[in-house]
Amino acid sequence: MTSKLKPILITIIVIFVLFMAGKYLLDTLFGNMCGNEIVETVPSPSGEKVAYIFTRDCGATTGFSPQLSILNKDDDFQNESGNTFRADKDFSIEWIDEKNLKVIYDQSSETYEMDKKVKGIKIEYVSK
Repeated sequence: MTSKLKPILITIIVIFVLFMAGKYLLDTLFGNMCGNEIVETVPSPSGEKVAYIFTRDCGATTGFSPQLSILNKDDDFQNESGNTFRADKDFSIEWIDEKNLKVIYDQSSETYEMDKKVKGIKIEYVSK
């Protein structure tokens, strides 16, 4: 290796290491500023699936968001956005049967996600 190339290579390596260390530190300190609070847990008729109604709050710059996730009974509820429905107003749900779920929401709601099928469950949306 030439004497001119060695300092450049060392500088690149040091910058890369500092960048990765900074990224790790920021992710550790501020990586997940959002939090979920479960409002209601509603198992399917057989208990194989669970619908979680929860509010997600991501700090001062955003409001809380009512959300819905459908999970298998053995899955852990994670600190993530809902996988089925997200809106700006409260809503309710009703299991029709093992494979069908009804979401009842305010027609003036702003909705951000309205999935039609999640984990084998067909979702019907009804505005009131």
